[in-house]
Amino acid sequence: MTIENKVIRCAAEAYGVDALTITLATDIREDLSNQSLKLIAFISTIEEELDVKIDLTDAGKLKTIRDFVEKVNQLSK
Repeated sequence: MTIENKVIRCAAEAYGVDALTITLATDIREDLSNQSLKLIAFISTIEEELDVKIDLTDAGKLKTIRDFVEKVNQLSK
C-alpha cells in the first residue's frame, strides 16, 4: 500500500468518512472537519501507521491530504 493510500485511510478513520470520498486535493478543515480533536486523531493515526512524528506546529500548516503525504515522505527519508 502506498503512503498516499495509507494517509487517505488514516483520514477516513479519523474523520469517520468513506476513504473513496477522499482525494489528494481534499482540504482537511474545509472538506472533512474543522474540529481540532479530529485533526489530532488523524495525526496520531498517521504517526502510528507510518512510524513518523509530525510536530503539531507543522501539522497546523498542512491543509490538504497531499500536504500530509508530502510531509510523511519528507519525514520518512
